[in-house]
Amino acid sequence: MSAHEFSRAAAERRLGPAAVEAIRRQTAAAPPLRPEQREQLRAVFVSARVMAVELDRPAQAAA
Repeated sequence: MSAHEFSRAAAERRLGPAAVEAIRRQTAAAPPLRPEQREQLRAVFVSARVMAVELDRPAQAAA
C-alpha cells in the first residue's frame, strides 16, 4: 500500500515510556465508545484505506 506503514513499536519508541504509560492510563479511564462513534471511526479508516489505494495506483502503473 504505502511506504509509510504504521508500526506501533516504532511509535512507542518515538513517544517514550512516560508518554506511552500516560496514554494507556487515559485510555483505560475513558468511557467506552457508543456504537455510532465506533461506526464513524470505521468509516474514517475505510475512507483512508480507499484513498491510500487510489493514491498508490499511479505509482504502481509507473513501475
